[in-house]
Amino acid sequence: MHNSSFPCSAVRGFFRLSAVVGALCLGCIGQAWAHAQPETQSPGAGAVVNAPQEVRITYDEALEPAFCSLIVRDARGKQVNSAKAEVDPITHQTMHVALPALPPGVYQVKWVAVADDGHRTQGSYKFTVK
Repeated sequence: MHNSSFPCSAVRGFFRLSAVVGALCLGCIGQAWAHAQPETQSPGAGAVVNAPQEVRITYDEALEPAFCSLIVRDARGKQVNSAKAEVDPITHQTMHVALPALPPGVYQVKWVAVADDGHRTQGSYKFTVK
């Protein structure tokens, strides 16, 4: 009778390799489902500030500039920014829009961010000019 450990070691090796490949695939899927989320906002949500010259949002992923937007509206719902939002050409993670001189009041920021992987997120928040 010949006793060989080859079949057992080969099977163990196969399962180890399968586990590593599976873990790598799950990591890739997690990245594929990731969406750009704001990391910092200026002015921030709920902030009470002097009239800002711009609204600036930095995201945790690179953005696709052609599909992103940033709109600021006053308390009556009128859009106050006439300029189109711009994405930083170097980092591709910061979107900003210039503002005119804003009178005191509550303003709502609505943003749409499309990550360079094509996933879209959106949100809104308010700040107050004193």
